[in-house]
Amino acid sequence: MDLRARMKELADQVLEHRRRYYVHDSPTISDSEYDALERELRELEAAYPEAADPNSPTLRLGAPPIERFEKVRHHTPMLSLDNAYSETEVWDWNARLLKLLPMESKVEFVAELKVDGLSLSLRYEDRKLKEALTRGDGEVGENVTANARAIADIPLLLHQVAPADVEVRGEVFLSRRRWEELNAERDLKGELRFVNPRNAASGTMKMLDSRIVAERRLQFLPWQLVGAEDHAAAMNQLSVWGFTAMPGKVEGSIDTVLAFIQEQAEARLRLPFDTDGVVIKVRDAALQQQLGTTDRAPRWAIAYKYPATQVTTTVLAITWQVGRTGKLTPVAELVPVFIAGSTVKRATLHNADEVERLGLRAGLRVFIEKGGDVIPKVVAVVPGQDAKSLPPVAIPSQCPVCRGDVGKDDEDDVAIRCLNPECPAKLEARMLHLAGRSALDIEGLGDAMAEQLVASGRFAQPWDIFTILYFEGEGVPFAAGLDRMAEKSGQNLIEALKTARTRPLSRWIHALGIPFVGAKTSELLAEAHPSLELLWKATEDQLQAVGEVGPKVASAIRAFAAQHMDLPMKLQGLGIVPQPPVPRDMSALPLKGQVAVVTGMLPSLSREAAEALLKKLGAKVTGSVSAKTTLLIAGEKAGSKLAKAQELGILVQDEGWLLSH
Repeated sequence: MDLRARMKELADQVLEHRRRYYVHDSPTISDSEYDALERELRELEAAYPEAADPNSPTLRLGAPPIERFEKVRHHTPMLSLDNAYSETEVWDWNARLLKLLPMESKVEFVAELKVDGLSLSLRYEDRKLKEALTRGDGEVGENVTANARAIADIPLLLHQVAPADVEVRGEVFLSRRRWEELNAERDLKGELRFVNPRNAASGTMKMLDSRIVAERRLQFLPWQLVGAEDHAAAMNQLSVWGFTAMPGKVEGSIDTVLAFIQEQAEARLRLPFDTDGVVIKVRDAALQQQLGTTDRAPRWAIAYKYPATQVTTTVLAITWQVGRTGKLTPVAELVPVFIAGSTVKRATLHNADEVERLGLRAGLRVFIEKGGDVIPKVVAVVPGQDAKSLPPVAIPSQCPVCRGDVGKDDEDDVAIRCLNPECPAKLEARMLHLAGRSALDIEGLGDAMAEQLVASGRFAQPWDIFTILYFEGEGVPFAAGLDRMAEKSGQNLIEALKTARTRPLSRWIHALGIPFVGAKTSELLAEAHPSLELLWKATEDQLQAVGEVGPKVASAIRAFAAQHMDLPMKLQGLGIVPQPPVPRDMSALPLKGQVAVVTGMLPSLSREAAEALLKKLGAKVTGSVSAKTTLLIAGEKAGSKLAKAQELGILVQDEGWLLSH
């Protein structure tokens, strides 16, 4: 084989294996085997540079810096989109379309998630990446081809079934996980943090050194094949040609599109990257042509924007709250700001190290974000402010509630804690945990009520609130001695306590607040030890026989039981009878004996909900596909688990099949 043929063969193999790894998440060779192929290609290119392909996959690691970006005119203008912020505005847009089209026109739409990144246009000649341009002003963009070549899931060579010359447009973005990694690296170097993934992606694509682009590991999702007659069909073709498929899309009427928008409002937050809306397009190119464009945007497309998930506001003060374990957590008290459907006044800062890392001080403006988590968080300080003139945050030398001593459990512990076992703030937090929705779900026992109950001095432990029922039985008014306690509020709490006495055992175990024992571990413990008495008697070895219970958790359970030895008897004396798990007749369950795995994005179920349903139907659920796996429930972007299941001949089903049982 001659030199050029060998270099082409190596390049083709490297590209194919990268496509399998990055796009389909289904590698077919080991990392070392892949490294050997790339190493040979790199050595040949170094020895014979005149024979090297300008689209060689080795350029994924970046090329030497350039002095500036060349300005290039788009072959087809790269227009912006008009925005809609409500369903009413989407309906108004639809009405305008229908007025511009003949009466007999049948309009079908395509909607897909709007990735929050930087728009890019890729032009291919002879199936090879020729040019990558930013949007620019819509008419002229910057030539960032070297940077585009450094992005792993932008194909340098399209699949042979693709036309020779095409133009593909899409979004360059940074995953949230990679954004956090980069910010951690910048913290260590003392550099300014990236405010959000979009800014990080945009700034990276404007770097003159594509080697930095390669290091930051940007990604790309296509959203248009220029000149396509049918948008939905074109997007499917792009997946075949080597591009990553756009998650979250739908085709149909405007009603279907609006339903999709509602479904994705929360589902999109579980994606590994940011999205800020849904793009709605007329599907048929002929109708697009009839509708035309305005000066800045096509009439046949619109972007529905979800409420902002990141805003700026000012820190008024930084206070400290005490949790049920005594942990002191700094909290940013904020000028109230509306974000993602609610007004935010406070944001948790986790620990003192987080305050120092962010450089927070009262008086600074900050970015506040709501992402996949409903809890708001401070992302970064708005640049350009003079923080030195503001007083630094003081780390408490005593508990802000009880004035007791504070310290750390051990030297490696980041958190500082109140060391006073009788701190009322601890009891209040433990009481709220016991009453929480995932525990005993005691309606009416919120912050204000818990504060009054603890202040009354009548309760030493959170479960002591059930003595209220016996005060009532003895004719002692519950509200006596409690300020602002309305008779109706007191009666509502009493009824909620009566109901809570017979909650399932698993929820009672969780409610007790045993360190490291969450809701899922509580369920497993309840199945293995179906009463509090049995759980209290269990040895550490017996506890560790329960799935997900290791030495640390087992030790914590034994320590808690030793500290509250008479708790099972005390609860029984209070009329509390936790309901043990109902033994299941496994023989009657439809998925008995199945070993199941869930992968990919399901249309309506979260992975946790799908796994819970599988267990309810009798299946054993594991996290990885192996020879023992008998069933795979697969959604979109199933990746390597689907490929392995198909290779092993494992039954693969979708969400619809699961819901039908």
